[in-house]
Amino acid sequence: MVSTKILLTAAAACFLLALAVPTVAITVGEDTASDDVVLEPTSQYASLDDNDELQLDLEKLNNQAHTTFDDVFSVTVNDNAVERVWIENDIRGLEFYQNGDQSDVLAESTPLEPSAGKTTNVGVSVDTTESYEETETFTVHVEYEDEEVENEEHPEGVELTSFEVDPTTVETGENVTANATYENVGQTTEETTAQLTVDGTVVDTKTLEIEPGENESAVFERQMQWPGTYEVGVGKGASETVTVEGPPIDVLEASVTTTDITAGDRATIEATVSNPTEQRVQRTLELAVDGIVVDTRTVSIAPNGETTVTFERQFDDAETYDIAISGVEAGSVTVAERETITIRDRELSAAATAALAPPMAMGFLFLGIAANRRWVFVPMR
Repeated sequence: MVSTKILLTAAAACFLLALAVPTVAITVGEDTASDDVVLEPTSQYASLDDNDELQLDLEKLNNQAHTTFDDVFSVTVNDNAVERVWIENDIRGLEFYQNGDQSDVLAESTPLEPSAGKTTNVGVSVDTTESYEETETFTVHVEYEDEEVENEEHPEGVELTSFEVDPTTVETGENVTANATYENVGQTTEETTAQLTVDGTVVDTKTLEIEPGENESAVFERQMQWPGTYEVGVGKGASETVTVEGPPIDVLEASVTTTDITAGDRATIEATVSNPTEQRVQRTLELAVDGIVVDTRTVSIAPNGETTVTFERQFDDAETYDIAISGVEAGSVTVAERETITIRDRELSAAATAALAPPMAMGFLFLGIAANRRWVFVPMR
């Protein structure tokens, strides 16, 4: 699937003095019912100040000690689109953990994976034997689920009533016709999308508008270029086996040459195509990302020759993607986040801030989310 995951990232600059116990502050929105993620105090160590900031007051802790609090504040998720919440924390001596289990650290590898309405208690572990002499940072992440339609889904009332492929045996280069018929058994006009798949990879789509009580058909023409046996279908609804006969012109291998990139960069994928015949041939190769064709290349291959085809593809979201070329697996591309503070496509309905500072210091440094979706740093004295 082509992913559109949305990642909200906040980073707070933290100044920790030697042997100081950090104080944490996080702003809580006033309209908690409409907030995607809500933070609330649940202990004597947490309170809301006049600015609706969740203040964790740990300054009375003894130096040279290791102290834990199992239930300091809570995280409530009100949006089903929130998939994961975690804290990226490289600060020595400070850890956040879940539901009273100190081994269940609130980190990327063990995030909150909540459903709407679920509340999770967050504990804090503080080791005051550590020395803090340099500026430190931690990052709070909220990740939203994929908002793009990844699989064929039809509205309630729309049913696949028939599917056929003709012919089911062809020579390389010949076409097959796939015909999928849908019926709207509901009471309102519905729009549905049919996805033509070959061995599970989406190669074409058509959108239909169907009146109540009516039938509409999505008709696909598909050229079969490579010899072999294939399952041609529509989404997960139905499929038929198609046999393609012809000379063994084929994709010998495919590989991802840049397996690790940063969000916004391009990955390179290569495939080698062989033509063992005495004639020059043309073939169109298809690049698939997570089972959906996203790009094509047409090449001419000399008699008894081989050629290498190169694709470049930009990836904007931090995730791991499975790559294939014309049904041959090429490997995967792992995309890491850029080391920048960004927010895209979604805003939390109220401000949220996070900060660390030593107790009794001159002031706090807060990081906030403004209503206009920009991150702002506001020094407070």
